[in-house]
Amino acid sequence: MRLGLDQPSPPDRPDEILAQEPEHIAGRAAGVGQERLDRSLPDMLLTGFVGGIEVSLGALGAMLVLGVVLGAAPRLGLYGGLALGGLVFPVGFFFVVVGRSELFTENFLIPVVGALGRRSGLLRLAVLWGLSWLGNLLGCALVAGLLSVPEAIGPTILRGYAAYSAYKLDLPLPGLFVSALLAGMIMTVLTWLLLAVPSAPAKAIAIWAAGYVLFATNLSHVIVSAAILFVGFAPSGHDLADVARYVGVTSLGNLAGGLGLVTCFRLAQVWEKRRQRRQPGGR
Repeated sequence: MRLGLDQPSPPDRPDEILAQEPEHIAGRAAGVGQERLDRSLPDMLLTGFVGGIEVSLGALGAMLVLGVVLGAAPRLGLYGGLALGGLVFPVGFFFVVVGRSELFTENFLIPVVGALGRRSGLLRLAVLWGLSWLGNLLGCALVAGLLSVPEAIGPTILRGYAAYSAYKLDLPLPGLFVSALLAGMIMTVLTWLLLAVPSAPAKAIAIWAAGYVLFATNLSHVIVSAAILFVGFAPSGHDLADVARYVGVTSLGNLAGGLGLVTCFRLAQVWEKRRQRRQPGGR
């Protein structure tokens, strides 16, 4: 049983954004999700590894902006720097999406829909989550190791890494979890939008908007934060135990937000629309 998601009828006006009904989007997600689940284990790990590298490059650009702002205009503070750095950060998301790599948080919708009604679907989904999460963190760690070589980057950029890390690693657990919940929601909304919008310019706008809101508001995305914390934890006076605590809490929060507060409700919307259409007089 595929829950009616794998073969939707095409929209009447495929060139228009508003022509995409929720069931069409979910049907597209089911097909793409099954392809993701059918990949080999090394492919899953390597795709996540490259995604971690690429998002780290977006973080590097944003940390330059943050470091410059904190040095030149300290009265703007951390959030002033993040508001400006958020203009640059989505470059990392562009690298990930256009380069066909993958972030852990991209897998809270598409492969979930692909796994519905499939034998061993949940097990395969758990494997995909685990390998993409691990691959992302390894990619972030590789870039962080390179950036931590003395004189690899200037003190201005390191100032940005240290300021971001000092704030993040001092967050109380309830606030950190809710921040991660919101970040997971944003990333899963972005996944839905990328399936829905038909044109490259519209996709680019969606990527930039999600990246900006995520970064400028300082929400806690496990992989984005890891790309920064792996460089900035030591200069900020923290240790690896603090980083591990952060990664664990934000991983769970991202999953809860993306899966529980976006995917489940979107699927409920699809099922309700299909139920209405089956009723006499339904359109």
